[in-house]
Amino acid sequence: MGKVHIIPAHQQRGNSINRSQDEPQSERLRVAAYCRVSTELDEQANSYETQVSHYKNLIQKDPSWEMAGIFADDGISGTNTKKREQFNKMIAACKAGKIDLIVTKSISRFARNTIDCLKYIRDLKAINVAIFFEKENINTMDAKGEVLITIMASLAQQESESLSQNVKLGLQYRYQQGKVLINHNHFLGYTKDKDGNLVIEPEEAKTVKRIFYSYLQGMTMKQIAESLKVDGVLTGGKGTNWGSSGVNRILKNEKYMGDALLQKTYTVDFLTKKRVKNKGIMPQYYVENDHPAIIPKSVFMQVQNLIRQRRNGITTKNGHHRRVNGKYCFSQRVFCGKCGDIFQRNMWYRPTKVAVWRCASRIRRSKKGRRCMIRNIKEPLLKAATLDAINQLIESHELADKQIKANIMKIVKNSKGPTIEELDKQLEDAQLKLIQAANHHQNRNELTQEVMDLRQQKEKVQSLETENQVKLHNIDQVSDFVDEHQHGIQEFDPQLVRRLIEKITIFQRYMEFTFKDGEVIKVKM
Repeated sequence: MGKVHIIPAHQQRGNSINRSQDEPQSERLRVAAYCRVSTELDEQANSYETQVSHYKNLIQKDPSWEMAGIFADDGISGTNTKKREQFNKMIAACKAGKIDLIVTKSISRFARNTIDCLKYIRDLKAINVAIFFEKENINTMDAKGEVLITIMASLAQQESESLSQNVKLGLQYRYQQGKVLINHNHFLGYTKDKDGNLVIEPEEAKTVKRIFYSYLQGMTMKQIAESLKVDGVLTGGKGTNWGSSGVNRILKNEKYMGDALLQKTYTVDFLTKKRVKNKGIMPQYYVENDHPAIIPKSVFMQVQNLIRQRRNGITTKNGHHRRVNGKYCFSQRVFCGKCGDIFQRNMWYRPTKVAVWRCASRIRRSKKGRRCMIRNIKEPLLKAATLDAINQLIESHELADKQIKANIMKIVKNSKGPTIEELDKQLEDAQLKLIQAANHHQNRNELTQEVMDLRQQKEKVQSLETENQVKLHNIDQVSDFVDEHQHGIQEFDPQLVRRLIEKITIFQRYMEFTFKDGEVIKVKM
């Protein structure tokens, strides 16, 4: 066996990045400090200033230390490092070979996430950069350092998790009290007054109304977005980059009719701050009439029905499921009086180019090889008949209007069962009993079922009320039109079809026009 020479180990001082083994070690360590406060409250801001001052004095009074910078994140959470600008800048400086030692108050100031904490300790240890935690008196270069750090960082993570849970409970309590928390800075149509209450912003409200009524008149979400972009209309974020998804969110947001659904999303991981859509995992809270409405409830409900119809299509009387779109004013409005199927638009090019509306069951054979033989309708004839029907509506409207309105009010008056107000009182009592039972760890199955049954009952009553509101709204809409055009109209307008007509039924010898107020007018062909 050959002779063995022992080469004694010697402790490395300072950052090893870009330094050869033969290079002499610096006499002074380049020391940086990291400090952070977690909120932007005044008392925390004072703490932040105190930390910065403390580390300046600490580094300057040690003759073996050289100032390498003070890195400070103000008002940012410590559960992850993604949004900590100064922290990331400090780590980059370490990896560039500019820092030998980091001094920080405690592990919880450095990171409340065990994984992040250990990752950065090991990364820095690999390039011979130490971290000194004042409170715990731990130097990461010590032999016992990592064991202690693992334990302490885990405790810090538990602390952060507990804090996160407390925040959740606080939000839950606010929700139960019906307190709506909304970031109005990006909420198109609303701002807040000096008391923190939501109030309508008139100019932005015009944009919201434009979106809702454009959709009702047959425009697609994409078309609405493009029109807003062309006109330079601002979004809630004060940009002009409109998209169909943004229009969709506005159309489905119940806050525009004065209500608020709370806890639509929830946090699944307090470390990553990942939020997911609440599909019944967490309770939700619906607050009615919380703030001034921009859109009437009847209009909002009409829009929701139209969204569902366009998404799901319709099932016709003869059992066929048809996809629909709002590209043309007659789309999803013209039906076959013989088989009940929808009419679709086709182009004929002989002898001349003309649009023709045809029964879908005539275009496609059934499984038995049969076709519907109802007549085809050329679009010019359909437009002329529509113009005729609208003018007949103007002439005969007054009497029909009064009769239809009287019938609706009669239905409302004679409706049996509890009112919305009565159901709300029952729900309030049942929910209070449920909360009390939960607090006392009592069996709550029966109470839970009672609450669910009452909610279902309330939804049915609300649905009927909304349906009647929509009918009354449609009557008023038709009445307003008639008042504006008492002398009739001379030219066909596709927007009037969308505004006034619910359905057109094609028979062999005549067309039947059903208007949105319930009036039915026949036009011979």
